[in-house]
Amino acid sequence: MTEEESPYKRHRRTVIYGAVIAAGWLTLTGLFGVPLSPPAPSDEDTPASVASTRRQVVVFVVDTQDAFDAHGAQVRSVIQRQCPLCTAQPINLHGDLSSRNIVQALLHVDDLSRQYDAATTLLVNVSLGSYGYDEILHTQVRRMRDAGLIFVAAAGNDDRDEPFYPAALPEVVGVCSSTRHSREKAAYSNYGPWISLCAPGWQFVTSPLQMGMASGTSFASPLVAGVLGQLLLDTPCATPRTGLKALTRTADPVTGSGRSLGAGILNSDAAEHYMTTLHACDAVDEPGQRLIAGLRRFGTGLATYAGLILYFFVSVFAVPFLLAYTIERGQRRIARRQHEAVQMAYEGSREHRRERLLALRQRFEQKGRVRRRDHPELMALLQALYQYGEPCWWCDRPATEPALEGHFLEAMPLCQRCGLDLLSRDDG
Repeated sequence: MTEEESPYKRHRRTVIYGAVIAAGWLTLTGLFGVPLSPPAPSDEDTPASVASTRRQVVVFVVDTQDAFDAHGAQVRSVIQRQCPLCTAQPINLHGDLSSRNIVQALLHVDDLSRQYDAATTLLVNVSLGSYGYDEILHTQVRRMRDAGLIFVAAAGNDDRDEPFYPAALPEVVGVCSSTRHSREKAAYSNYGPWISLCAPGWQFVTSPLQMGMASGTSFASPLVAGVLGQLLLDTPCATPRTGLKALTRTADPVTGSGRSLGAGILNSDAAEHYMTTLHACDAVDEPGQRLIAGLRRFGTGLATYAGLILYFFVSVFAVPFLLAYTIERGQRRIARRQHEAVQMAYEGSREHRRERLLALRQRFEQKGRVRRRDHPELMALLQALYQYGEPCWWCDRPATEPALEGHFLEAMPLCQRCGLDLLSRDDG
């Protein structure tokens, strides 16, 4: 039987072709988010018109932004690492964290929000607050939430269940802090029934002049805001409230704690799968967009880990070597100056020796000691005065007979005329 007539050969080719087609379809599904089955969102989650498809996400960061290493700059870095295409707009509180000033900042955000069209989704991150309820603040948050803005706020770092505002307001996503690996509540994080979600609070942060690690609910909150912004960009036809629902429905349960921590711990991968599977647009975006966004997120993560490795090597290796190098350079500079001073003591003019010795004596009378760095020059000056037959301007003794020309005396512990004990003065 020939190969063309063999049923075994034909079946094997069919199986191979089917496997290749299935692998290709799964690859397209993973890279471009093409669903294996048509999405079936509920009516309340479906936007009224595809004409308002999201093209931009803006996160207003209400925080202190005055210094280069300010809290607000670090919060923005967490948002931009999670959502590189989001616009993190700083709203500066100038160090005034009172409820009244926060209300003024939100009024400014309200004015700015009117400049954006329907294709822009607006988020507000507030990584601060207080334990006092403010009716004016609540009214402003409610009004802005009804206008479509989404609020995310930090729950506080005092390990208390007392409501922390604005995170405890029902219109706000209050974010507590969890540990990164054990998936438990962080020891410092607040908790309570007013919490909406938890997220790791130990984050790599950057500012224009420094980078490093920071912890607190202040950095768990922008993590949630950044993940939500990226989800909404990846699924431009889904509503912001659908994105919030995805975060809470896919959250992981908290282990080892009987305290109320909302829906659980943020699971960004599960939330992304939820959104892309159930709430993808009917008309898929250009084929390269999702791949480019995935590569951009991969590059951001790679840059983060590279920054951590660089920070480790700089703190562990570079700083000690730089300190040792600086000390060695300083010691070499002092040794070079000492050598030049000693050389000038022997080769300089009579007036130079007189001025230098008088200067050293004046310093000795003020401090009561001879500095260690001046010790070689003082010895050289006293030897040169004795050799050249010049008066001793230290003790005002008259000149002596010059020593033999070209003959330099050995280092002496005592001045030949005033008896200055040089070694005992070497304590500076």
